[in-house]
Parts: sequence; C-alpha cells; structure tokens
Amino acid sequence: MTTLTRFTLLALAIFAFGQSLQAQVKYGFKTGLNFARFQGPSEVDNQGNNLESWSNSTGFHIGMTFSYKFSDRFGARGEVLYSKRGSKYTYDGQAYRFFRHTTGQVYTTGNARYLINVNNSYIDVPVMVFGRFGNFEISGGGYVGFLVASSGEGSLRYSGKTALGNDVVVNVVNEKELNFNLNHNYRRDDPGAGSSQGDTETTVNVKVDGFISETPKTMGAYYDYPEDKGALYNTLDFGIVGGLSYYISNALYIGVRLQYGLSDVTNNNADLAKSKTGENNSLIFRDDKDQNFMIQGSVGFSF
Repeated sequence: MTTLTRFTLLALAIFAFGQSLQAQVKYGFKTGLNFARFQGPSEVDNQGNNLESWSNSTGFHIGMTFSYKFSDRFGARGEVLYSKRGSKYTYDGQAYRFFRHTTGQVYTTGNARYLINVNNSYIDVPVMVFGRFGNFEISGGGYVGFLVASSGEGSLRYSGKTALGNDVVVNVVNEKELNFNLNHNYRRDDPGAGSSQGDTETTVNVKVDGFISETPKTMGAYYDYPEDKGALYNTLDFGIVGGLSYYISNALYIGVRLQYGLSDVTNNNADLAKSKTGENNSLIFRDDKDQNFMIQGSVGFSF
C-alpha cells in the first residue's frame, strides 16, 4: 500500500468520524432569569453584631448550548452564556468617614447605612454531563465565568462626630444626617473621585470642626480610597452547577439550575472595611471570601 493510499484512507476515516460526531452534536439556545446573591462573612461592630446582609438580585442569562450524546440516555453539554448577576447589599451600623478639606482631612465616627444594588455581568461557560429519563433530564458539572462589566447603584446615609466631639453637619442648614448617592463603576472609577457616570459637579458642603468639606453628592466606587487598589470584583469566577429540566417536546424544555461559586468574588486588596480603622486611623482591607450563589430558571430549544 503506497503512502498516498494510506493518507487517503486516513483522511476518509477522519472525515467519516467527523461527520458521525457532527451528526450526534445538537445545538441549542436558552434564556431565562437569574436569582443571585453573594455569600460570605459579615463585618461586625465592636459588640460583635453583624453589619452586612445580602439579598437576591434578579438578572438574566442568554446564550448557546452544545450537546453530545454517548447513548440514548447519557451525554455531555457545554454552554456559552451571557449572565447578569450580583446582589442587593445592605450595611447598617457602626462606621467612620474621612472628610477632606483644602488643608487636610478630618476623621469622624458614627453610623452609616449603605444600600447598593451590585450588577456583575459574566460570560459563563458551564460544562456538564446529563442523564435523560423519560421527559426529565438531570445534569451536573462545573463552570467558569469571566467578568465583563461591574457596576452598582444605591445610597449612603451617615451621621457622626469628630474627635473633638462636634457633630458632622451640612453647612448652613446644620442637618446632622448626610445623604449621598452611590453610582459605582468598579472597573472604571478612580480612587478619591466622584462617580465617572453620575453627577460629579453637585457637592454637599459638610462642616467638620470649623472646616468645610466639599464632598461629591454622587460618590464613585473608590471615593474613600487614597490610592489604586485594583478593581473590587475579581475577573475570574468558577464553581459547580446542577440542574433539572423537563422536555415539553423533543426540542423544547424548561429547567431550573443551582450555581454555586467556589472562588472569591472580591479582591481582598480592595475590600475596604466600613466599620473601623486600624492604628493611627489607617484603612483596613478585609481578607475574607465572598462567593456567588445563583438559581436559574430557563427555557431552551435544541436543534
């Protein structure tokens, strides 16, 4: 048998295998809703009380699916999804703030209430094995997610006193509760600056120990940071997935899936503590682990 003949036979075998494999691969489309939140340890006050809580944020997912059957019942599936998830974040209690003025800054302590709706968008790539039993399908595996956008919107209320015992007040009107808007772009905002997306011209004139601090009405993600510590939310996310689907027909199905993150969502170098400072009022950054947790409801179609 000549070399050319061997090569021709090999090429024909590879082509036949490819055609057979392609015949067994099914493509599909799916979309649906995400119900997501962060999970992690809460910051605590001096008495050990929790100051933080996370609740579900509603997002969506949409993308393509690719399935390969090993047999009539079992197979493997990969997906490429655009998935928007995050969490509704609440902080309520003991807090501090620095107020900058023309000749320095004044350190204050008091109470704060942060309300932030965090929206993180990922390209998710789940890979699973599945088993089909009648109209039901059970699947499980892992996923990798790549963060492509990260933002947050909300509000901050703060009341406090200076080290001299003076109230922190809005100048002229002497209002003791300060109110700010939070408009965060966690991948774009600069340290020490107002929001890159919101109203950066409007300021609140805060009176602290006789000084006037012109504080932005709308604060950026890193307004309290004296230097760049990197983005708050990490680019890479990964974890495990498991789900159940019901096939209405051979092609159309509905399903529910649980997705549990194993990686740390937040960058510990940029995770600023809100309750207290360190020695000489130095900033504290938290070395903890926050994880994504999500339930998905989907409708899909396979070709």
